[in-house]
Amino acid sequence: MSPGTLLNTPRKTDGRLPVTLLSGFLGSGKTTLLENILTSPDHGLRIGVIVNDVGALNIDAALLSSHDVTRKEEQVVAMQNGCICCTLRGDLLEEVARLAEEKLVEYLVIESSGVSEPMQVAETFSEEFADMHVAAGYDLEAEEQGDRETNKKLSEILKAGGLSKVARLDTCVTLVDAVHFMQDFATADFLVDRQTDVPQEDDRNISDLQVDQVEFADVVVVNKCDLVTKEEVNRIKGVVRKLNANAKVVGAVKSRLDLAEILDTRSFSYEKAALSAGWLNSLKEEINPETEEYGIGTFVYRARRPFHPARLWDMIKNVFVVIQTEYQIEDMEVDEENDGASDDDDDDDEADEDTDMEEDQPQLDPKARLSSKMADETFGPLLRSKGFLWLATRPRMYGEWSQAGVMLTISGQDLWRCEIPEDEWPADPETKKAITRDFDGKWGDRRQELVFIGQQMRNGGEERLRKALDASLLDDREFREWEAAMGSENVQERLDELFEDGFEDWLETSHEGHDHANAHSR
Repeated sequence: MSPGTLLNTPRKTDGRLPVTLLSGFLGSGKTTLLENILTSPDHGLRIGVIVNDVGALNIDAALLSSHDVTRKEEQVVAMQNGCICCTLRGDLLEEVARLAEEKLVEYLVIESSGVSEPMQVAETFSEEFADMHVAAGYDLEAEEQGDRETNKKLSEILKAGGLSKVARLDTCVTLVDAVHFMQDFATADFLVDRQTDVPQEDDRNISDLQVDQVEFADVVVVNKCDLVTKEEVNRIKGVVRKLNANAKVVGAVKSRLDLAEILDTRSFSYEKAALSAGWLNSLKEEINPETEEYGIGTFVYRARRPFHPARLWDMIKNVFVVIQTEYQIEDMEVDEENDGASDDDDDDDEADEDTDMEEDQPQLDPKARLSSKMADETFGPLLRSKGFLWLATRPRMYGEWSQAGVMLTISGQDLWRCEIPEDEWPADPETKKAITRDFDGKWGDRRQELVFIGQQMRNGGEERLRKALDASLLDDREFREWEAAMGSENVQERLDELFEDGFEDWLETSHEGHDHANAHSR
C-alpha cells in the first residue's frame, strides 16, 4: 500500500480509536518518526500523539495545532496486592479514554519511553484483559491510598471494560538503532547505567529489554541504515527475523518510511504477539539446519535427561551474568533464647559463606563476565537463547532459561504436566493432545528444550554448544542413581544427597484463583 492510499479516515472499523505504539531505546529515532508522521501530507489524518517530551518535537506550532499532542508522565497505578498483572498504566487509561470520548482525532500514536516494555502497554488495550480490568476497577474504587479523584476516574474507565472498549491497538512498532543494535547484545549495562530517569532499584538490563521490544513487535524498523555498511544492515535484519519471524522488518534512514507500514495495518493481535518470539516458533517448527541468514543461525537443543546442577553452574558461571530471584521468608520466628555466643558463631558462619559465594559467583562482576563470554569460543557468538530447563534436584518443576547477550535469567516456572492430575488439565481436546505429545516414557514431559540463536552456528558453533550442554547432563551412572532416588521413600532428601545444587529456590505457584502466593521446597 502506498502512502497515497491512506484515506482521510482509517478503514471503517467498530468505532474504536486505532492506536500505533512506538517502542525503542533512547536515540533509536522514535521522536523523528513522530515528526515525519505529523508533517506527512500523505495520510490526511488528524492524529493524536502521546509523547514523553513535547519539547523534543521540532515541529512548527501552527502544524501542531492541527493535531492533538499531549505530554504525559508515565503514571503507574499499582493495587496493594502488587503483582504485575494488577499494575495499570494510569496515564494511558486517562488520556486515551479522553481522546476516544472527544472524537477529535482519527488516529492515535503513542511514543513509549525508551525503558518501557511494549507487552505491558499492550495489556492496557487488550480485550483478553477486559475482565481483569473490570475487577481492577472495583478494587481501585475501594482503594484508600493515592489520589481519590484520580482513582475514581480510572475506576470508572476500568469498570466499563477498560481501553479495549474505546480503543484498539492497531500496530506495535519497535525502532532499533543500526549503529548500536549488535553492541547492545555485547554489553553488561543495566538500565540504571544509561538512564537517569529510572529508579536505582530497577534491575532490568539493556540486552533483555532490547529483545523484549523486538520479540513483541508487529513491525521492526531498522533505523540509521546510512550509518553502517550494507552487510551490517543485513546482519541486523537476520537477527531480528530470528528473534521475531512474524514481524515485518523495514529499513529506514532518519526514520523515513512508507507510513502505510505502521498506520492502520490491523496487524496487532495480543495472542499472536505473545507467541511471536522466534524461540517459540523454533520449538513448534522443524528447523532446516541450512537456514542461516547473514551468518545468524538457530537450533533447538532437546534432551530427556536432567542437568546436574553443579555442572550446569560450572558451565555458565564464567560467561554469563546469572540473574535469579531470591525469595525472602517472611514472619520467621526467631528463637530469642539463643545466647550471644551462638549469634557470634552464626555471624562468623555467614561471613564465611559470603566469602565462598564471592569466589563461586564471578558473575557479580558484569564487565568481567562480558569479557569472558566474548573471548569464549562456545558462548561468545551466542546472542539469544530461551526455553525449558530440567534440573536433577527439582523433579516437580520446570525452570525457564532466558538469555540475551551476557545476561542469563534462570527461574522456576510451574509444575511439569506429569505432576498435575489429568482432571486439572485444560478441557479442550486439541490442547490435551498437544500436552500428551510432550510425554515420552516413564518420566512424562520432563525434558530440556532450549532454542539458541547466534552467529557461526554452521561453522562449529552449534556443535560446541551441544557438547557443552551434553556434558552438563547426568551421565549414565548418575541417571541410574537419579531414577532409584525417584523411587525412594524420601525423594527430595535423597536427590539433595546425590547432587549439589546452589541455585536459588524455586517456588511452586498456586493454581487457584487470582492468587500469586507460592510455596516450594527443594
